[in-house]
Amino acid sequence: MTLILDGRITSKKIKDWVAASVDAIRVRDGWVPQMVTVQVGDNPAAERYIRNQLKASNDAGISARLEKFDCDIPKEDFLKKLAAIGRNQEVDGIILQTPFPKGWPVDEILNGLPSGKDVEGVHPENLGRLYLGETAIPLPCTAWAAISLLEWYGRSSFEQSRCAVIGRSPNVGKAAALMLMHRHGTVTVCHTRTSSEQLKDVLSGSDVVIAAAGVAGMVDPEILPSHAWVVDVGTNVTEEGKLVGDVAKGAEGRVEALSPVPGGVGPITVSLLLANLLLCATRRRLGKSLLLPDLKKLREE
Repeated sequence: MTLILDGRITSKKIKDWVAASVDAIRVRDGWVPQMVTVQVGDNPAAERYIRNQLKASNDAGISARLEKFDCDIPKEDFLKKLAAIGRNQEVDGIILQTPFPKGWPVDEILNGLPSGKDVEGVHPENLGRLYLGETAIPLPCTAWAAISLLEWYGRSSFEQSRCAVIGRSPNVGKAAALMLMHRHGTVTVCHTRTSSEQLKDVLSGSDVVIAAAGVAGMVDPEILPSHAWVVDVGTNVTEEGKLVGDVAKGAEGRVEALSPVPGGVGPITVSLLLANLLLCATRRRLGKSLLLPDLKKLREE
């Protein structure tokens, strides 16, 4: 029987910890963390994510708001607005909602974000610190959610584990590979240019698989070994409007553990945004970062 890696349970525990921490700060120090989500133009796919951000923040006692700009705002004007938000001493964390307008260099926009208020862990400086293995930094939330899901269900060590990551985006695939390596996993990274034969060869010998290429059905369950733990990060929308992952149908019942889509990585991602916000806020205001507890301890509480 396949163990279903339900992210909703993990997400609630993290949110409860955040809410308790925020309440303790409010009572002891007289302030609450503040977060701003910044969006340029309209994007239907982003609206649900933004609503989830704001609701989760408010439920945890965090002050959160959306700053929205017209899609035709000049890039230079937007960067000035972003800099002003970053200088606001009442703001502890900022989320830059993608996509950006066509033609805007992603690196330039991300560099306009103060690294100390980077709630999503996507600023180049924070990604560099992740590369170096530093701790007490805001981590890329989706990659962190994938690792957290594995850890919550008992994969706390990846030593001597053969790990496959499918996808090489800086904030998800590469970040997940680094996190696995920092936990002593032996990691192979595949992607959309990996041949089907290469992919089959890698996956057939993998103990842990994180599928994050953003290609529906890219992973054939028949390739996967029965002992594999599989985290499906893919969020692909079919023509019928259904949300599906990168792992094709049929994996449940064939592998040892599998995360569902939806309901796996997604719920944890939003919770970890709040954990990153607490880290940024306490480091800036108190001089000491408040870190998410070890998930094993959190699970046992």
